[in-house]
Amino acid sequence: MMRRAVLLLGLSVGLLAAATCAAHEGEVHRDEGGALPLSAAALAERPRRLPDGELFLPKPAQRLLGIRTVAWSADVADQPLSLVAEVQAQPAEALTLAAPEPGRLEPGDAAWPLQGQSLHAGQVLAWLRPQINQRDAARRRAQIADFDQKLIIANLNVERLNMQSAVNGDQKVATGNIYLEEAVAERDALLHEREQIADSFEDRVPLRAPVSGRVIAAPARIGDVVAAGQILFQVNDPSHLRLAVLGFDPGLARRLRSVHANLGAAGDVELVYRGQEPLSGAPGWRLLFDPLEKGGAAASDDDALLPGQLVELRAQAAAADSATLPSGACAIDAGGVAVVWVHRAPERFVPLRLKSCDSGIAPRPGGTQLAQGDRLVIHGAGLLSQYR
Repeated sequence: MMRRAVLLLGLSVGLLAAATCAAHEGEVHRDEGGALPLSAAALAERPRRLPDGELFLPKPAQRLLGIRTVAWSADVADQPLSLVAEVQAQPAEALTLAAPEPGRLEPGDAAWPLQGQSLHAGQVLAWLRPQINQRDAARRRAQIADFDQKLIIANLNVERLNMQSAVNGDQKVATGNIYLEEAVAERDALLHEREQIADSFEDRVPLRAPVSGRVIAAPARIGDVVAAGQILFQVNDPSHLRLAVLGFDPGLARRLRSVHANLGAAGDVELVYRGQEPLSGAPGWRLLFDPLEKGGAAASDDDALLPGQLVELRAQAAAADSATLPSGACAIDAGGVAVVWVHRAPERFVPLRLKSCDSGIAPRPGGTQLAQGDRLVIHGAGLLSQYR
């Protein structure tokens, strides 16, 4: 009896041990101090960087991080601009009148020209009396004395030939008449040359207006002794103007669509862009515009525009070459580079590099990076940049 009880107890213990072993079969035991390894399904749902640099972020993780996006667009309507332009003389129409030689200025046909005065083409603005130096004056006086001596001899020859012709009377000596004609011609030529040299001491050179218009500068004054090439007057045709606008945006001229101005008697005139030139000794540019149609104010109009006058321009300008980033779109990645995150697929985000967040300018539309309609992350972009 005792032996049977011992056998039953041993069998029970064996069955209990077998049951215990069966209960732990297939389970993974946690290592001391270690974590349980993730299954393949859990690993597939984990956020991670892909080999091409994109970020895989499942929907649950997006909701957890509070990711929000907005569609990006570079289409911005043209904006009206108000510009201030300075009226300038057309380089092709503004003429400078300079002294052809040294001399003293004397008043012309009317009063001395003043700045802003109207005038007509060919009007004598002033007379220039040439200044002759002592050497030149002495040379001319010597020439006059030489001609006086030659004229005495020429007059004697003419008188002698006249007497011979009178003595011959009706004989009509042909050779005598020819000699007389030659002597008279030679005397007249000598007399004409002497008069020209003598008049050179008193000659005046007329300074005439080259075009009809206005005097825009008159630095010379009555009685001034001027040198050859010195500027005396500047004359401009008020119907030919140029407008100059100071600007500090190098891309403004490229974005202008249309420009108009009120040019006095000419009314509202469309302007055409001619070019821009850098300012001398200062940062910035000078944008140049010409009236599309010639016809500004006539020279006699009281409301004709003058060089130096300020005129307001009305312009339409397109948006900048690249659009502004929405607020919250720019983030700094782990490498310290400014990026924006583009939601290109339901669970994929693409980082695009920028020059800096301070510039606030996104890549150009239609390029290889940012396309029209791409959705930019505006909330949670900094969290996406933390994933390596």
